[in-house]
Amino acid sequence: MKNVIVLIETSTGWGSGMVRGIGTYLDECGEPWNVFLEPRGKFEPLRIPKGWNGDGVIARVNNEELAQDILDAGIPCVNVSWYDFGPGVIARCTLDEEESGRLAARYYLEKKYTNFAYCGSHWRPTFYDDLFGRAYAQYLQSAGFECHIHTASGMSPEQPWIEQIRLLGEWLLTLPKPCAILAIDTQTSRQLIEAAKYVGLGVPDAVAVLAGEYDELASGITRPKLSMLDNAAQSVGYQAAHLLDRILHGEADGSEVVTISPTRVISEQSTDWTVLPDERLVAALRFLRDNFHRPIQVTDLAEHAGTSRRLLEQLFDRFLDVSPSKQIMMVRLDMAKQLLDRSVLPIADIAARCGFDSPEVMCRAFRREITMSPSEYRRSRRAQ
Repeated sequence: MKNVIVLIETSTGWGSGMVRGIGTYLDECGEPWNVFLEPRGKFEPLRIPKGWNGDGVIARVNNEELAQDILDAGIPCVNVSWYDFGPGVIARCTLDEEESGRLAARYYLEKKYTNFAYCGSHWRPTFYDDLFGRAYAQYLQSAGFECHIHTASGMSPEQPWIEQIRLLGEWLLTLPKPCAILAIDTQTSRQLIEAAKYVGLGVPDAVAVLAGEYDELASGITRPKLSMLDNAAQSVGYQAAHLLDRILHGEADGSEVVTISPTRVISEQSTDWTVLPDERLVAALRFLRDNFHRPIQVTDLAEHAGTSRRLLEQLFDRFLDVSPSKQIMMVRLDMAKQLLDRSVLPIADIAARCGFDSPEVMCRAFRREITMSPSEYRRSRRAQ
């Protein structure tokens, strides 16, 4: 039996999802690993416990001390963080941070924003190379838009909370409105929302806030609820375990790098704003977001928007270049993808939760739009 230690924070949705993914791999591959796992906080320094002597490590290698522990011990390790410690020696399995930044940019561009900003974190060390924020800004610049950057300089974790909020609030006031803001993590996103309240700015009508990581608990406790990038934690955990297993069997080494594509944005109230010139269209989109799981039709959208079906179709065609019926289907399909990626629910249950008339209808939509069945999609996500 292999002894493997998992050094990942368990206090966040990202960390707990990662652990679930590791467990799913062990269930499927039948490997008899003895896994050492302790509760960990997000900002807790991670180290290999003294006296532990095992065969492999899966860790969020986010500090030099932990990286040196691993290198000194000569233990095979898979790093699941965006920090690149021990390149060529410590293997990596992470979410594609640059594609994640581009995904966030596309999300906001589809909402017709023209003002954009990015907020880094004062919790990150000064040497951290923020490829995520850079990719977001570069994608927007390539589309012809400026991205205002807050590097968190002048802020530190040691500052009182209210002082951090005040500084962020002052920055928010300088931004052109309405502004679409991407934050590096949920902690920073929640601070931005509090800062907006502090200086009297509405969220999302003045500033929209999107978190660069997934944490269902953090979103649920935030008002308005926090939109987040679904960072495929279970897929990363699954593939990290697979990579470590290959290393332990001599089929890979520390030079291996596996990147997982981001899934999608989970929209909640903090980005519930589409910069469109017609409020009827905005009302229809909000109604769809809140009711896609019900058996709604295009006529329901039109009734909620206070217009005729024909006029609503014209508005969708003019400003969104899509029909209302296609939009309903795409919203349901996006939620189905999330559930396939993040849960073990049966296909029939997912179809019902997403508003499809039957599993067969959902299967036809998957094959038509992404050329694979729901089951094939689920397997492809785990195989990334």
